Amino acid sequence: MPRQLRKRMAHVQNCGMSHQRFVPAPPDLQPWLEAAVVVDCPAELAQSQFPAMVSSMLVVRLAGQVLCQGAPVPKAAWMSASTCATVYAHQGRVHAVGLVLRPEAAAALFASARGVVNAMRPMAELAGAPWAAVERDVLAAPDEDARLDVLCQFIRATVAPPSDCEGRRLQALALLSAAGSADEGTGPPMGLSARQFERRFVAHWGMAPKQYQVIARLNSTLWHAFADVPGTQGAELAVDQGYYDQSHMGRDVRRLAGQPLQALVHDTRAPLSAHWPLQIGAQTQPKPLQRPSQPSREPQPAAPARRR
Repeated sequence: MPRQLRKRMAHVQNCGMSHQRFVPAPPDLQPWLEAAVVVDCPAELAQSQFPAMVSSMLVVRLAGQVLCQGAPVPKAAWMSASTCATVYAHQGRVHAVGLVLRPEAAAALFASARGVVNAMRPMAELAGAPWAAVERDVLAAPDEDARLDVLCQFIRATVAPPSDCEGRRLQALALLSAAGSADEGTGPPMGLSARQFERRFVAHWGMAPKQYQVIARLNSTLWHAFADVPGTQGAELAVDQGYYDQSHMGRDVRRLAGQPLQALVHDTRAPLSAHWPLQIGAQTQPKPLQRPSQPSREPQPAAPARRR
C-alpha cells in the first residue's frame, strides 16, 4: 500500500545493532517536524543519553519500560526541550516510534507546552481527548511506517484551519528573531525594554534568550561534529560555531552533553551506544548557527579570561 513515509524510507539510515531509524519529515510538515524516528533498543542497551536540546519529542512506546530520574516515562509522552543532558534508563527491550518537533512547534501545537522545559507530559494530558484515538491507531498499525503515518496525520489535523497553531508558531519565531536582533545591537527588541523582553521570552520558551542561544549553538556544534562535515573538528569547529576558543566549546559540550566531544564521537562508533540520539540528530537538516554575543573578558590572575 503506497504511503508518503514509506516512499521516503529509502533514505532511512541504520544506526548499528540498536536498529534506530531516521525518517525525514514529510515536506508539508517540515515547518513542524525535524524528523520521525523508530527506536528498537535491545535489552543489552541499559540507557539512552540525550544532550540538552531546544527541540522536543513526541514518543509512543510499544515495548519495554523507561525511567527518567527514577520516574516512569508514560507510554505516550511529550519530552520537552531541556537545559541539561538527560539519561533515560531502560528495562528490557525498548521499542518506540516518535516525532522530533522543531523548537517553535511544541507551544504552537499544545498550549500547555508553553514555557515548559526539563519535563515530560503524558500525551493524553497535553493533547486532550483526541489523543486516545491516535494512540489506539498507532498501536493497531501493522508496521513502523504506518505508525509514523498516524502520528503525522495527528500533526496535520492539529494544525489544519481553523486552528491558530500557525499564528503561534510565527509568534515563537518572531521572539527568536528579536532575540538575535537584540544581540546585534539593532535596538530594543519588539519595542520592549530588555527586562520586559526577557520576561516575555522566558514565558514562551521556558529559558532566557542567552540560555536558549547557548543550547541551540551546542545542538549546531554536535550536528556538525557528527554529520561528517569537512573541517568540523577542533579549533576550526569552535570558531565556526561562534565559541571564543576550543576550550570554551569543550566546556559547553561537557556541561550540556555530559561528556567531552571526542568521547561522544568514540562512543557512537560502538555497535551499541547510549548516545544513539546523536547519530540520529546528525541526519536531520543542518542546524542554524546560534551565536550569543561575545561577553567582555574578565581579568583572572593566572591567564587571559575566556568567555563562559
